[in-house]
Amino acid sequence: MLETVDLSRNLALVQFELRVDPEDLTLVPSLLHETLSTILSPAFSWFTLKLEGYPVAYHFFPDLSIRAVWGDGWQIIDKDLDDMVYATGRDIRFVVEVGTNGGVWSYRLQGFVEDMFPLMSARGLVSVLGPGDREPGGVQYIW
Repeated sequence: MLETVDLSRNLALVQFELRVDPEDLTLVPSLLHETLSTILSPAFSWFTLKLEGYPVAYHFFPDLSIRAVWGDGWQIIDKDLDDMVYATGRDIRFVVEVGTNGGVWSYRLQGFVEDMFPLMSARGLVSVLGPGDREPGGVQYIW
C-alpha cells in the first residue's frame, strides 16, 4: 500500500526513486505530491518513476490508451517538479524508467511522457529509460 513519506530530514538526498506497478499508477499523484513537498535537500536533482510490472489491462487490451492506464492528476507532479526547479535554480531531472517486465511501453512512452509533463519537457528535463539504460546517481531514497 502506498503512503506518503516525509523526506525533510534527508538533507543529502540526491535522487528519489519511486517504484510502482503500472496497475497502481492512478493512485500515485496525490501521495507523490505530498511526498515531493517534503524534499528540502540542497543536493536533490533527480526523480525517477520506475515502472516495475506489466499492466494487466494493457496486456489483455493492447489498444487501451496509455493515458487510461496512467489516469489523471499527473499535472500536479509536473508543476511540483517545475516549481522545485524554479525555486532552487538548478535542474531536477525527471526520468521514467521502464523495468524489465515493462519493456512493451518503451516504444510509445517517450512522447506520452513529454505530453503528460509539458512544463518539465519544455525545460528539457524529462527522459524515458529502458531496462539497463540507467546511470548511477548518488544518494537515493527508494519508496
